[in-house]
Amino acid sequence: MSRRVAHALDRLDREDLDAASVGVALRQWKWACHAPTAKLQGEHNDLTEFIAPFERDTLERALRALPRHLARELRSHVAPLDELYIAKTVPVPTWTNGNWWENRC
Repeated sequence: MSRRVAHALDRLDREDLDAASVGVALRQWKWACHAPTAKLQGEHNDLTEFIAPFERDTLERALRALPRHLARELRSHVAPLDELYIAKTVPVPTWTNGNWWENRC
């Protein structure tokens, strides 16, 4: 994440969306997306049921809170990871949590 994005996050003055918490979420999302496919698939999986959705939620809140040009910059880091996660997981039609990343295993 660039200094401009980090500075903008800190200026939001939101404890849940400061540069540190979004940086951790980005690292955790990257870790989850780069996990082996076998580790991501399957029900009752903490990685896809809790960790990845929580971190991706944080990133989504940050993307929505940032000014458009800075959100675009952060999205350039998040979008390739999203594609990787989609490629390694499958949708679960019976899960309807609202966000696409919460409905995959």
